[in-house]
Amino acid sequence: MRYYYNRKATVEESYDISTKYLKQMKLLSGKHSTSITWTHNQSNKTSTVGLDIDVTDDPHIRLYYTTTDRDGTKTDYDYEVSLVTTDCYFGGVRYWFGCDSCGRRVGVIYLAPNDTHFRCRHCNNLSYRSRNRCNLESFGHISRQVDKLRSEIKRWTYEGKPTRKVRQLQKAEQKAARYGGYAMSHIENFKARLRRKS
Repeated sequence: MRYYYNRKATVEESYDISTKYLKQMKLLSGKHSTSITWTHNQSNKTSTVGLDIDVTDDPHIRLYYTTTDRDGTKTDYDYEVSLVTTDCYFGGVRYWFGCDSCGRRVGVIYLAPNDTHFRCRHCNNLSYRSRNRCNLESFGHISRQVDKLRSEIKRWTYEGKPTRKVRQLQKAEQKAARYGGYAMSHIENFKARLRRKS
């Protein structure tokens, strides 16, 4: 069984700013000042980052916020992240962040736990929550997916062929069987180790 005592931080537990969100809020034209607020799931504490967006002459986004260390020391940050563009096939441009650390062109920048600056996922060495699951957790997750898909199916075939939802269910069941086999082998290994110790 895999244990993650030194597991990577994940994108889900980091604060993120995406160009997609800025576009949806119509902030990628001219100059704008706004802020983004996040609420932490467990503590319900809120965190806010101020944004000054300028896409006129030298496209960039200015970030300003305050972090608090474990000992209560507050530090103010105020810096710019460049915005770069690529041409779209049917005209217009698409905006990206230029990561300050590596220069990568990315759509999302993250403020990782215990970090001080927004950077790309690679520079923050971030993983995804799903990649940090052990086989037992993956088995439980896929089993819940199977149950959900089964409850949603209203029609099993259409013109003699399985429907799209049924095909999804079949794939999920195959995955559940695979993870179930891994989980059972881990449980048997664990039982054998206990027997050897006693």
